[in-house]
Amino acid sequence: MSEPIIAGVDGSRGALAAVLWAADDAARRGCDLRIVHVEEPLLHGGQPYERSADDPVRREGERLLAEAAAMVAESRPNLHTSTELLFGDPDEILRAQAAEAAVIVVGSRGIGGFTGLLLGSVSLGLAGHAPGPVVVVRGTPAVVQGEIVAGFDPEDAVHPALDYAFEEAQARGARLWVVHAWDLPSSRVSAAFPLDLEFIAQARQKHVHDMLSPWLNRYPGVIVTESVFRGNPIAALCETSAHADLVVVGSRGRGVIRSAMLGSVSHGVLHYASGPVAVVRPRA
Repeated sequence: MSEPIIAGVDGSRGALAAVLWAADDAARRGCDLRIVHVEEPLLHGGQPYERSADDPVRREGERLLAEAAAMVAESRPNLHTSTELLFGDPDEILRAQAAEAAVIVVGSRGIGGFTGLLLGSVSLGLAGHAPGPVVVVRGTPAVVQGEIVAGFDPEDAVHPALDYAFEEAQARGARLWVVHAWDLPSSRVSAAFPLDLEFIAQARQKHVHDMLSPWLNRYPGVIVTESVFRGNPIAALCETSAHADLVVVGSRGRGVIRSAMLGSVSHGVLHYASGPVAVVRPRA
């Protein structure tokens, strides 16, 4: 059996949107859907315990799961859907769930978040640490655009985000817009010796195309547009996201603080993209 798509619910409207997104994706991919809800356990003597069947918190968690499952049954009646109530730290539990999921899907901000924040701690934590694709749903287009945007850095050693983007485009019958942004480092050398920017841009375009060749051969049915921009990659991806059903980025976290596993580009896209964003980290 293939890995399920897992969606987390917490009682927020954003989480319900994530469940519907996950249900549609599971139907396209031919996967099962598992809906999970995580509650804090009871602590006694420093040890965690599951809550009893009549515990109000447990009953509320079961109600949230039943509500989400009923919503899926109405929109996708033929989709095999299961629910699971789990106890522990939501961030840790969902990271563990991601290891056995084809994709894990969450809302952008839960009911416990500050209203001024675009992203909650759980969605940021998952995107920065969980293996495989993590989809953060913040609003979905009213009309299906039939287009996916993927950020691409040809200098990366591996490209799990590109693998996922092509898979999604093929499953949806969507166009794939591969975006690469570059710029020159500011320095006295470049100021003293003007560079041929048009030549550099053409060389970048060719390099991107050459690096994409294995995917173009593997997915001949996917229509691909290659765009090379000079400028900020976050701005380029967010601008193109306005006409996309999904934006896909990788996450390297190569900043100064090594514990900050979410890279600056993926972090920026998560905050400012117009719709759902998939952050794809390599699996172990």
